[in-house]
Amino acid sequence: MKRRVRLSLIFAVGLVTGCLRSTDIEGSAANITGTWRYVALQTGPTRESLDGSLSLSRQSGASFEGRLDVQVVDVQTGQSRTANGIVTGSAPEGGTVDFDVSLDSKPRRHVGLLAGDTISGTWIASAAGGITGSGTFRAERMTR
Repeated sequence: MKRRVRLSLIFAVGLVTGCLRSTDIEGSAANITGTWRYVALQTGPTRESLDGSLSLSRQSGASFEGRLDVQVVDVQTGQSRTANGIVTGSAPEGGTVDFDVSLDSKPRRHVGLLAGDTISGTWIASAAGGITGSGTFRAERMTR
């Protein structure tokens, strides 16, 4: 009987301590804070190149926030303009990075893979009427 009580007590303590552990993904997030050189190409509807800085300043668990500042160049005309926006996204362990930024009042969703100090992938811009642009991007970490 005493052995049964002792085993029950050990099981109960193990169950309680297991339940007290955090289930937050805090420990399983990739650290992506820092400044990244961001380059992108828009393939449609017009061809544009984007070059600038992706600054990821706040991260809590897998969620992060920051800012994107770029020069946008129309590939055909050579005209350029400055664009910037607030970045919000997530980077859970495993390499997938998913973030949104609004440039020129158009939300752009980026999905890429983190490999070392490089994130590369694709993006798509959308508005109420549908897809307004798409392309590829690459970001290389300059500082942590």
